[in-house]
Amino acid sequence: MEKLDKILASALAKKKLSGTVRSAQICFYADEWGNGRFQAISFSRGILKVAVNSSPAASELEIQKENLIENLNKRLGNKVVHSVRIIVKW
Repeated sequence: MEKLDKILASALAKKKLSGTVRSAQICFYADEWGNGRFQAISFSRGILKVAVNSSPAASELEIQKENLIENLNKRLGNKVVHSVRIIVKW
């Protein structure tokens, strides 16, 4: 019997939704890692876009973004996330 993840992957590929699901998964993992310090907005072409509420929060994330990228790629099993773009929401 096929595992559920293989069945889902096949169904998503047929509907051309694999990329969308992968992006949502990456945003979920990023939000989990951030623990409320930022909000993941989107992921596309290796770039994770996140929003923070203040300049100090952006500075803190700028310092830690390599750790975030490393953590996400480790969870995903390969190098998918290449960079993080930080947006300050006013």
